Amino acid sequence: MSDVLLLFLLFLTTFAWGVGFPISKVGIHYIPPFTFAFIRFFITSILFIIIVSNRSNDIINNLKKHFIGLSVMGLSGITIYNFFYLYSLKFTLASNSVLIASFNPIITTIIAAIFLKEKISGYMWIGIAISFFGVMTIISRGSISTIEHLSFNIGDLFMLTATFLWAIYSVVGKTVINSIGHSQSVALSTLLGTIYLIPFVFMEGSIRHIASYPLIAWGSIMYMALVATFFAFSVWYKGVEKFGASKTSIFVNLVPVFGVMASSFMLHEHLHTVVIFGGILVITGVLITNKTKKAVIFNDN
Repeated sequence: MSDVLLLFLLFLTTFAWGVGFPISKVGIHYIPPFTFAFIRFFITSILFIIIVSNRSNDIINNLKKHFIGLSVMGLSGITIYNFFYLYSLKFTLASNSVLIASFNPIITTIIAAIFLKEKISGYMWIGIAISFFGVMTIISRGSISTIEHLSFNIGDLFMLTATFLWAIYSVVGKTVINSIGHSQSVALSTLLGTIYLIPFVFMEGSIRHIASYPLIAWGSIMYMALVATFFAFSVWYKGVEKFGASKTSIFVNLVPVFGVMASSFMLHEHLHTVVIFGGILVITGVLITNKTKKAVIFNDN
């Protein structure tokens, strides 16, 4: 694959992730969140496992050897993450969610510093502070009263929690990936995360109505499974292997742009100027922070 083609596919990947926010919001209007997540990742985990099984004979051994790390990845990046991510979309704008999600590289940087002992320079702290101020601007809608009374939108808080969970997934994933590689790490953690979703799906009790889901709901699930997950992750890791994590991570900054545009077009969402300003601050802070470090490579919805 040529460099130009791969760069174009990375561009499409960030577009796919951005558009995934409003598309997910449409899907969970018809399908309960845990059921939506289970069907999505059931499909993708099968596809991932088929691919890595054809490439490696030690997949079972790696699953046993790294079961705890892979389980943490599955729980933080699939099972629990999707509860907060999908329920955030029930209570707040999809555009708000995608702007808050863009704070993820900052949280990942902080968690990596705590657990992986990665250094944070003074320049990076400036970027972290700018991004944090941006997030506070978004979730408070620029209102000091909201901060004083802690009267935040529950959906915004859910998305902020989801970004913490994804940061945990990223940091733990970095360790596992160093041992067994990108493909197996993603495939096995996705499989485990999907299995851990099963009890919650039965609690929702909606899986028995699967045949009655409307076409638009199935379209949402299939897009998230095949495009925003299977295609996007496959391209992303190819980009990481060819260009490195630092250069590839630059594309992540396009996700909130595409997400806000898609939410406006598909859901007719209108963002207040102060929220847009907060989003610009978040992205600016991320750019400043990542300018001086190699980014941890994950970002998703």
